[in-house]
Amino acid sequence: MIPAPPAPKYPPGTRLRVTQTVRVGHRLWTTRVEGVVEKDGYRPVGGMEMGGKASYVLQPTIRLRRDDGEVTVVALDENSLVEPLA
Repeated sequence: MIPAPPAPKYPPGTRLRVTQTVRVGHRLWTTRVEGVVEKDGYRPVGGMEMGGKASYVLQPTIRLRRDDGEVTVVALDENSLVEPLA
């Protein structure tokens, strides 16, 4: 039996700052995005080649609307820093 995904952590309308750091060789690349949560959820990882695994291998994501109107979806991992803003 496939379990249902957990409830969203960040309700729509919450303002967040997401900071992610990626190590590339000896360098660290940092990216930061701020916006208002439109949707907090999970998306399947993989595709048809994974068969049924795509239905239970899920990646947490947050859909944000930035101040300039751009919509971006951020895939979260264990190194992502998510800060609620006032």
